[in-house]
Amino acid sequence: MPVLRKLIAGSTAFLVAQSVAMDPAVARDDEAQLWILPNAKIPLSPGMSAIAEGGIRYSESADGLAQIFARGSFQLDVADDLSLALGYGHFQNYKAHRRSGTEERPFQQLNWSMGKAAGGEWSSRTRLEERLFSGSNRVEVRFRERVGFRGKPIGNSSIRPDFSGEILFNLNRTASGQSAGINSVRGKAGLSAPVADHLDISLAYMALYVPRTGEDRMLHVALTGMSYHF
Repeated sequence: MPVLRKLIAGSTAFLVAQSVAMDPAVARDDEAQLWILPNAKIPLSPGMSAIAEGGIRYSESADGLAQIFARGSFQLDVADDLSLALGYGHFQNYKAHRRSGTEERPFQQLNWSMGKAAGGEWSSRTRLEERLFSGSNRVEVRFRERVGFRGKPIGNSSIRPDFSGEILFNLNRTASGQSAGINSVRGKAGLSAPVADHLDISLAYMALYVPRTGEDRMLHVALTGMSYHF
C-alpha cells in the first residue's frame, strides 16, 4: 500500500505541475472565478451516509453568475479506509445574466483514506461521471482522479492546510468538439478550520488549466467552502 500511495500521489502531483506550468509562449486565455461550495454529510445508518452539495460559480466570461448546481449522493463504507458512492448532479449554466443550458450528471465514486505520511493525512477520490447536456443526445463520459493532503493544525490553532491535485479525462469526444484525453488539470492550496460544532469553513486558491485547440485556458479560482457534519 505505501508504494501504491506514493506512486498515485507522485504521478498526480507531477502531471498537475507539468500542465499548470505550461510554456508561456503557448496562447492562453486567463480568467478569474469565484466558487462558493457548501455541503453537508448526514449519517443514515452505521456505515452509510447521505451527502448533499451545492455550488454557485461566478466568472468573468459569463459576466457574473456562471453556474448553479445541486448534487446528492449515498456513501457506503466497505472497509475502514474505503467507501463507495453513487450520486447525481443537476447543473444550470448562465451567461450574460441569462440561462444558457443545463447538465445532468450521474456519477460513481471510490474514496480511499490512504493513511498518514509527511506529517498529514492522504486521501484519494476516483470518480466516473456521465454528462448529459441540454440540446445534445450525446452522453459524455469523464474520469477524474484526485489526490489530497491535509496537514496538522498550524501552531496552537485549529487551522489546517489542505492541498489537492486532480486530473480529469474525457473518455470520448465531447459535443463541444474536445477530443478524448485530458479535459483539465486542477491544483488547489487552502486552509480549513472549525468555526462551530459540526461546522467547518475553508478558503483556497485553485489553478485550473484547460487545454484547447488554438488557445488554452487558465482559470484562477477563489474557493470558499462550508461543511456541516451531523
